[in-house]
Parts: sequence; structure tokens; C-alpha cells
Amino acid sequence: MNKLIVFSLVSNTCVAEKVAKRLNAEQGVVFFDYFADGEILVKTLSDVKDKDVLIIESTAKKAHERLFELLLLIDSIKRSGAKSIKLYIPYFGYSRQERVSWSNEPVSCEVVAKILDTAKVDEILTFDLHHKDIEKFFETKFENLPTTPLFVEYYKDYFKNNGISLDDVVVVSPDHGANLRADSLVQGLNGSKKVILNKYRPKPNFAEHLAVNNDEIKGKVCIIIDDIIDTGGTIISATEVLLNGGAKKVLVGASHGVFSHGSLDKLLSSPIADIVVTNTIENNLSNKINILDITPLIKF
Repeated sequence: MNKLIVFSLVSNTCVAEKVAKRLNAEQGVVFFDYFADGEILVKTLSDVKDKDVLIIESTAKKAHERLFELLLLIDSIKRSGAKSIKLYIPYFGYSRQERVSWSNEPVSCEVVAKILDTAKVDEILTFDLHHKDIEKFFETKFENLPTTPLFVEYYKDYFKNNGISLDDVVVVSPDHGANLRADSLVQGLNGSKKVILNKYRPKPNFAEHLAVNNDEIKGKVCIIIDDIIDTGGTIISATEVLLNGGAKKVLVGASHGVFSHGSLDKLLSSPIADIVVTNTIENNLSNKINILDITPLIKF
């Protein structure tokens, strides 16, 4: 009898199905019920007694709803006698609220971490956290996994198919927060260079990019690499700076495609030559957006 069972709720159903197939595991069945007052019931319909459980669920769109559904499912699985629970949160909602930026703000990410700790799963894993300090918020065994290998292979193929030399490639960090992510891509491509854009954000969801040394990007193919594409403001602003500075072409790669508030249309109508994200969040996207599959990175 197979002792591993893979669950998802609403955010990563396709990923969970692929993982279950690859691991030769049973795919768990979840029951939802909604009450007249807006309360919700979530429980497993699969027998999990004495089984190892793998849950894959991003807390995205709407993060607080996904989080509460997840907590209820975990409690149902624990009460049903599961042997162990490993939780993958491919996209970790609230990760951009990891510090106090404005007066009287909570550190929302730390609050979420403490809530997840109460679920007492055996391990929590995620991909490309917004900031490495988030790991310190957890008492549960926690691991932040990079998706860089997926982007390295993607861009190597892109350059080969488009006749682009690595000598003509510059990896661009759109701000200092993405610096380590850019370093990882540079290292993986082994031949490209890196520049960092300076950014001032006067209010949430608004980004204004300042200057870049034009000599470093003139005539180059620039890859803007970041963890999240949300409203698209950071990406579009950075693209304009690079092209105005003489860049030959701008490519964009990001781990998590949130795509809020009609941003996808704005991005597709921009002069960006190529956009690639992973499927940490499963969206119905235009075929002009390339998607990298995180399934091979998920293990038990």
C-alpha cells in the first residue's frame, strides 16, 4: 500500500497532480463546505492514517483565505492520524511585509509565521522568499529553496536559440533587495555581468527608478530578475530606464507571477521582449508569458 499522499487546495492543483504522479503517490481529496454566515469547513476525504502527507499550497489571491483553508486542512489531517506532514508553500503570501516600513505597521509576515507554527507540521518549505530574514520568524523546521536553476537553463536555451553571446548579457537587479538573486543568476550563467538599479518607493505599489550607468548596458541584452511581478510598476519602470540608456533588448524573469490589477495587459503592451515566471502561482496567462515548472524541485 502506498504510504505517501499529496494534497492541494486551490492554488497549486496542477503542480500537486504532477508531483503525485512523479512520486507514485496517492492524490488526496479535499472537501469544502460553506456556511450561511460565511464560515468554511475544510477536511480530508482521503484516508491518511499512518501515511506521510505532502501538502502543496501557495497563500496567494486572497492570502488570508488561502492561509485559513490551509490551517483547517492541516488540522483535519493531523486529527485523522497522519504519520507526518511536509508543507510546501510555493508562493509565501505576506512575504513583502517582513519589516516596518511606515509608522505603526505590523510585521505581518512574522504574524503569519507564528500562526503557521501553531499547525505543528514537520517541515515547511517555500521558494524564493522576498527576504532571507523571514526564515528567522519560524520555529518549525523551515527551508527556502531557490528557483535559479530553472532560470539558468531557460536563459541558456534562449540565448542559444536567439544567437546571443553571454558577453552581451547583463543581469539587472531592479533594486538592492534583488541583489543576491541577481548574483545567483550571474553565477549560473557564468559569463554575464550585473548592474543594480536604484529605486525609491514613495508609497506601496508605486516604484520610481532613478539612474543606471549607461556604459554598462549600452548595446546589451538585459535580464531583469526579481522574486515577484505584482502590479508591474517596478518592471516597466526598470525597462524604460534600461532602454533609454541604450540597452538592445530587455528580458524579464521572476519567480512568482502575481499579476494584480490588470498588470498583465500593461506588461504585454510594454517593450519587454520576453517574460518568464514559474508556476508557484497557477494563473490563466497569455501564451506570451513563458512558465517554468517547479515540480522537479519538490521532493519528499
